[in-house]
Amino acid sequence: MNLYASPQRATDTLLAQPNLRLRVGDHVVDVGALRIVTRPESPRLTSKAMAVLIELVRQVGATVTREHLLDSVWADRVTTPDVLTQAIKELRRAFADDGKPPRYIETIPKVGYRLVASVLALDGPGTGVLMDGGDAVLALPEAEEAPAPAAEPVPSRRSGVGVRTIAAVAAVLLVALAALGYRALSVRGGAAAAARWQTSDLRALTSDPGAEYRPHLSPDATRIAFGTFNPQEFSERLVMRSVEPSQRIFLTQGSNLVDGFPTWSPDGHRIVFSRVGLHSCEMFMVPGLGGAEQHVRTCQEAGSNYFDWTPDGNALISSERADGGKGDFELFRFDLASGRKQVLAYERAAGSQDLDARYSPDGRLLAFRRGLAPYSDLFVMPADGGPPRQVTHVSARIRGYAWSADNRTLVYSSDHSGMQALYATDVEDGHTEALGIAPAAYPDAARSSDAVVYEILRTRERLTTLPLRPDGAPMQLLAPSTGNDYGAVLSPDGRRLAFASDRSGQRQAWLYDFDSDTATQLTDALSMPILSVRWSPSADRLLAVRRNGAIRQLIEIDLASRRQRVLSRADENIVFGDYDFDARNHLIAVRLSDRDTRLYRVQQAGTAQESRQPILPSIVSAQVDPATRSLYYTSGTEPGLHRRALDGEADERVTPATLDFPRIGWRVVGGRVWYLAELGVRSAHLREFDPAGGSDRFVTKLDMLLGSLDFDVTRAGDVLIFSPIAAEDTDIGFFRLHRAP
Repeated sequence: MNLYASPQRATDTLLAQPNLRLRVGDHVVDVGALRIVTRPESPRLTSKAMAVLIELVRQVGATVTREHLLDSVWADRVTTPDVLTQAIKELRRAFADDGKPPRYIETIPKVGYRLVASVLALDGPGTGVLMDGGDAVLALPEAEEAPAPAAEPVPSRRSGVGVRTIAAVAAVLLVALAALGYRALSVRGGAAAAARWQTSDLRALTSDPGAEYRPHLSPDATRIAFGTFNPQEFSERLVMRSVEPSQRIFLTQGSNLVDGFPTWSPDGHRIVFSRVGLHSCEMFMVPGLGGAEQHVRTCQEAGSNYFDWTPDGNALISSERADGGKGDFELFRFDLASGRKQVLAYERAAGSQDLDARYSPDGRLLAFRRGLAPYSDLFVMPADGGPPRQVTHVSARIRGYAWSADNRTLVYSSDHSGMQALYATDVEDGHTEALGIAPAAYPDAARSSDAVVYEILRTRERLTTLPLRPDGAPMQLLAPSTGNDYGAVLSPDGRRLAFASDRSGQRQAWLYDFDSDTATQLTDALSMPILSVRWSPSADRLLAVRRNGAIRQLIEIDLASRRQRVLSRADENIVFGDYDFDARNHLIAVRLSDRDTRLYRVQQAGTAQESRQPILPSIVSAQVDPATRSLYYTSGTEPGLHRRALDGEADERVTPATLDFPRIGWRVVGGRVWYLAELGVRSAHLREFDPAGGSDRFVTKLDMLLGSLDFDVTRAGDVLIFSPIAAEDTDIGFFRLHRAP
């Protein structure tokens, strides 16, 4: 018996059922399995593409706006319109909808999309909701139902149904909606009840072209100092302005050096900052309202020169490597009057890497970051020394943190959930909450108020090719989007690229095909961002490192089926993985401590028959060269590039002692080593080293900002593939943070 009643509610009810199958046009879709059943050769759909299809089915025949689809499908993520475009492309490929006019999904220019195919929601034999762009028909199986009284007219399909049937359907829907409503209210209420911090007055303080970065608040929260980059002059200088709209005051004059990291003294009368060049790092001090510069000291490494004032304003606290730059990072005080350096005495194990120390506003506690990026956490100890106590457990890239004025909270930026975002942690019990502010980095809080400033990250790292020819051929974007792309790696046959990208709103694995000029999303676990990828020798599988909470896992992705399997153990933190020259075996780098990342050769990884053989300790980066059956690697204890034959155990250093080879930022291609050198803030040299002959040649200069040192080069050595920062418009944000009542 066919009944016509409340089409939209009936549709919603069936679409919410588990194990749902849809007939869309000529094809059958298994929603739960993310499959087009009638096209078994088609790859499995991503969950977001399926969610878009469900929304189009829900309003079949009607135009669904892009805004509605983005709000419905990506409601839990800050994202870009590109993710919807990619999902529509994925659906059209799955349905082979390449004709004109389209037979399945029609684009309504500047508005949205419309599902033009008929749809049957299959829920068992003889049931479903037929949707053809007009009315929907709820088709129920024959049931035992009391006949209607003779005096009651028989309803037609268009005129309604019996009261009992409507009441029954309505009752079921009301119970379901009530349950869903209770669940939603419970979740929201629980989250609200548990919230320990609240934010308010969230706004941007700057919006000028170019980048403003590393903001620092005056102690009374009335003024802000920060660095600026002028792309026209190609100069970087420090400026100061009021927190409220006002004119800027230049604190430094600007040059080809980089002025940054301004830090106010506790009384607000002085500002210390760093000045960095290609081979230099100096620290200076200027009056709080601008004036003559005073040299403070020469710093050891520009990339690790973090500093803060002591509570009395007489000294700075900073960190450097011991033993003249060869040992661990350790904390020290630098007396401004005498220039004397004193290493802090506190409990620390050998191999600990401690930097970026900051005193609480009352001077009683000292926080610092332990662990080198991207594997850091925050610790707190008494300011006069004692056992440090770990207060965060993210083991992630922490890009700045600050004490709140109440001396009880650390506000920090971390990427442990995928996107660089702000979090608050209670230093007493370690309770942590996301503040809902992203992308964001380098927060700074006032000493005497609830004001916080931070970087609003507005950069774009875009997949790019650069021909390595003397004629100066221009760069070209691949699969342009408004997202960020990371760590592109060429397939062994050179036809595809694997990379990580947040163009879907979260860092996931993507695949770019040169022949079709299309990018396809491979993974869709929004709570588990992808950090890096590697190809199998046969180009049919990928290894990917993904973050799962505080743990980094190694997974393998079969490209034909999109199936994934975890290769690492549950208690391991993976730095990277690669295939052995025998693709049945894997090389897995496991982080055991701050100083030791152990490399293992693993057979039958992820199975009960797994066996492991430790190969190397203290490894930083490595790559297998199948052509020579060798492993190239850099070490945390020995300089230069090393090589080991995977058939044996003899190691050799392949770079001369005179070559300052980087620990990261290199690739082995065709038996030659390509690497980045002369790293400046907005420049780098690409060089090629021949291990056989020892020649080391300059290839090209990259006059651009590199957010990452990952790159690849074609086998012919004629094209560089990387992700430079194509847009740099970082601004300064502001908000107020206070504890909830």
